[in-house]
Amino acid sequence: MTLALFMNTAHGKNITPFIDLNPGHTGHFTYKDDFTIDDDGIPVCKLGLRMHKDGYEAAKHRAKYRCPKANRKRGCFCEHPCSPAKYGRTVHIFTDDNPRLFNIPPRDSKAWEKEYDRRTSVERSNKREKEDYKLEDGRHRSTKMWYCRLYGIMMLQHLDAWEMPSIKAFQESLLGLAA
Repeated sequence: MTLALFMNTAHGKNITPFIDLNPGHTGHFTYKDDFTIDDDGIPVCKLGLRMHKDGYEAAKHRAKYRCPKANRKRGCFCEHPCSPAKYGRTVHIFTDDNPRLFNIPPRDSKAWEKEYDRRTSVERSNKREKEDYKLEDGRHRSTKMWYCRLYGIMMLQHLDAWEMPSIKAFQESLLGLAA
């Protein structure tokens, strides 16, 4: 599935995609010949400081970033301002331009970290089912048999999660539950 098709499907079903960055990409790059983007997809001002996130416009699919040395009360207090505007330089990044790099929530946020941890645990679980327990190696023709195999694998995964190293430990845990 191409990235564009995936993104259209995700937007249509209200799914927030969490796409890995290409590990071969290193360093900063220029976005629209105007400013530099760091490895996390955050704009960098001309002084080399990461800009601060200042909201997201869902209707326009764009994130707003502002000068790191500006606030709403004092305005921009930078020694060498990038913009003559009182509020300092603001940058709008359209998430549709590069959904792999510009995503919501931003990569440096707690929401990203929490959701990405969830994603990696699901991927580890899927790997365990497919590769370690050989889910796809079964030669069944019926869906019922496939589900029986899947349920058995899921039970074994739960035993792994309980850290049952042996049959004896499993039997002792069952006897402990019965008592």
